[in-house]
Amino acid sequence: MNYLFSYSGPVSFKIKRQLLRNIKGGTEAVTKSILVQKRVRYVFDEIISNVYEYYKQHNLSNETTTITGFLRPNRTLEFELQSLVSEEDKETLKNHLDNINTLDEKGLKDLYKKKIKENNADIVNAGIGLISIRIKTGNLITYEFKKNKNEHSILLKIVLNLSDE
Repeated sequence: MNYLFSYSGPVSFKIKRQLLRNIKGGTEAVTKSILVQKRVRYVFDEIISNVYEYYKQHNLSNETTTITGFLRPNRTLEFELQSLVSEEDKETLKNHLDNINTLDEKGLKDLYKKKIKENNADIVNAGIGLISIRIKTGNLITYEFKKNKNEHSILLKIVLNLSDE
């Protein structure tokens, strides 16, 4: 297993920008396909942007998030994200992930369009981003919640095929 990238720490706008610059160089070293490079950066941006917005909304800017990218021998990239999630949001997130994991590509695109139409700019959520990640990767998003002292963390695994199309 090879690491493409790894980060553990707080997520601020400045750190988010730096991580996106770093991932650009990493993807260029892994594949010459511009399409695959863009897909990797897009998925990474969705993941880190969702964490940044969630932490900003819940005043968690000093909390640690861990995100790692592993290159697998079967030409896949596996993103692992470990992040805090509030007790109130845990069940909603679980239901959303379960729902989008049951949908085919058409169902995901229909749900995406519906969410865009009803999107409330005052409420930041991972709904649209997770749907978009499912569409871009074509794979299920696996997850596991873990209970820490007074809070929950979530471990998300997102697999992206790096084969040229």
